[in-house]
Amino acid sequence: MRGGYMKLIAMLLACCFCLGNLGSDASGPGVLIRVGIREGRPSVAMVSTGGMNIYTGTSFLKSVDNNVVVRISNRGKDMYVDGDKVIAPVTFHARTYQGTIRLTDGYTYRGSMECLKTPGRDGLTVVNVVPVEYYLYGVVGKEMSPSWNLEALKAQAVAARTYAITHKNYYRQRGFDVTDDTRSQMYGGMNGEAHSVIRAVDETNGEVLFYKGKLIDAIFCSTAGGWTENSENVWGRAYGYLRGVPDFSRTMPEYRWHVKVTPEQMANVLQASGRTVGEVTGILLSPLQKRPMSVGDRGISGRVRSLTIYGTDGKVTLSGNVFQSLFSLKSAVFDVYDGQSSLPDPETNSVQREAFFTVDKGIPFVIYGFGWGHGLGMSQYGAYHMALSHRGVKNYYRTILAHYYTGTSLEQLY
Repeated sequence: MRGGYMKLIAMLLACCFCLGNLGSDASGPGVLIRVGIREGRPSVAMVSTGGMNIYTGTSFLKSVDNNVVVRISNRGKDMYVDGDKVIAPVTFHARTYQGTIRLTDGYTYRGSMECLKTPGRDGLTVVNVVPVEYYLYGVVGKEMSPSWNLEALKAQAVAARTYAITHKNYYRQRGFDVTDDTRSQMYGGMNGEAHSVIRAVDETNGEVLFYKGKLIDAIFCSTAGGWTENSENVWGRAYGYLRGVPDFSRTMPEYRWHVKVTPEQMANVLQASGRTVGEVTGILLSPLQKRPMSVGDRGISGRVRSLTIYGTDGKVTLSGNVFQSLFSLKSAVFDVYDGQSSLPDPETNSVQREAFFTVDKGIPFVIYGFGWGHGLGMSQYGAYHMALSHRGVKNYYRTILAHYYTGTSLEQLY
């Protein structure tokens, strides 16, 4: 029954995502995904080294030769191709097998390109309709350095594939499934490809992560800062596969960071956000200690769930995520200290301060922290370090994924 369920998912994906694919050149391996490349543009231009076939609606419009630039524009409710009014959407297919299409102001892409009227606003939306496996060629190397160990790249490929399929139709009302930036996953088309990345994707072809019979939301972060977090402490909802676990990224760049702040600066930032407390006099926050932690205002990783800032005109309680955003911190794993000695290290139990941190007028203090990102799911630098420490271990990517996505199973979707 389990295998039948997975086959059904694969068949439905293939059927749904191949609709509108007007030629075999763009079919490729796996199922299709629609990537939003541009939105609200008055015009765009495309070119292919092997020429293009152009369709309007479901009808063939014309064929253009190698390296001929075609311009698509929008005026009011109408769309034009090289000045001729056409029926939307307009779809471009490379004329040669596995041919590519380039936006003249951007990257080169596999698959086909579709131009449609931007929903709810003026301009054009450009969508790259591409097989998931080819999409991943342009994602993995943008999310993780192609120079990293192959097993780390393979772990990233599986996470990115699972994320992409889970998030299909996420931006359906805007005409695509996923974006090409951090709102979904970074995607650079062929400009993001590398031999190591293609190998990582190919060697994990069709593999995805399941938890209790369902595809997971395989999110990841740059550096978890020593420990990943339980999802309810970031998203407000518990997911069994997003549990806090040790993160092996201590030697990585951006693992530790700090910023110096004056009480006056903090008061000004709060006031600008509509939270006036007068002169800042103190911060109530449990000190960051060795992880895992189990105090009410911090998560298991030490990420701040809430803190209260006191001032001469009152107090304000903020979530750790809001405080992180207001003060442009790299993560919500942070603490405060007076800056009079070396940075405290919670892993050695060297943090010594009271829960109420007193702030003196005119005297700066330090906010220090660990990691970069939300701290949920796979830590990319942690995956790198795990793979590096187990160099030569075949298929170690499976161990990496099992570590960061608790209780999941790696299975073949197609």
